[in-house]
Amino acid sequence: MYSITRTLEAALLIACASSQTTTPPGSTPATNNLLSVNYGFTAITPGTRLERTQTSTIPTFNYRASSPEQTYTLLMIDLSIPASRVDPSQLAPAQLPIAAGLGANRTTRLHFWQAGLTFSANGTLVNTTEPVAFYNGPMPPAGDIAHDYVFYLFQQEAAFAPPPPDSPFNVNNVNAAGINRNSFSVQRFADGEGVGDLVAANYIQVQNPAAGSNGTAGPTATSSMPSATGGTATLSPSPFTGSAEKLVVRWVLGSIVLGSVVLLLA
Repeated sequence: MYSITRTLEAALLIACASSQTTTPPGSTPATNNLLSVNYGFTAITPGTRLERTQTSTIPTFNYRASSPEQTYTLLMIDLSIPASRVDPSQLAPAQLPIAAGLGANRTTRLHFWQAGLTFSANGTLVNTTEPVAFYNGPMPPAGDIAHDYVFYLFQQEAAFAPPPPDSPFNVNNVNAAGINRNSFSVQRFADGEGVGDLVAANYIQVQNPAAGSNGTAGPTATSSMPSATGGTATLSPSPFTGSAEKLVVRWVLGSIVLGSVVLLLA
């Protein structure tokens, strides 16, 4: 009975999201397809408001894929960075012009990027490389509006190549200095070579606890963990020796289920 209830919860979550955009209104690229996201036992519907303490570790994801043989790449982007906090003179050419955020005088920041999500012969979808950009939890400035953090799942084509060594978004650079995460244009990324269609998305809102209430509240977070549509979701992280996250992704009755292990540096 418990697994059936969880399956129904997941189905209801997907049904509710299918009638609305799963990316923030006015943002591009956009889609109506839901990427299921869970922070612990909190199931995310588009625009769910969370506290920073709820987002300190990487969430889990699942998606009912129509192309299990496809390769995917996953991004998490803050669309609400105050442009006044980004100095164009300190940015690299790949970050210019400054990426447009959501709303006037807003730009963007890359919080997570995992490329190369593929299916193995036994049906498990795993990452064969470290993330391009390790997970950084939301950290909106004190006193600012609620920030929109968007999760994008793209198809990854054969022609895709990771950022070159001189790019601020290269794995060695983006994880070495916070400034290299600023002004990440999702639209330029989507238009780049080797990046396929936007498959699904979801987003949360986070506001600094010390901030005022000048942001628009999203849905109230609920404490439920939806399972994969069509079956009971399973989460089985594999051991990982390293300095950051490793994603483990399983194909469960026609659904992608991503699990995470987060190791924190001392």
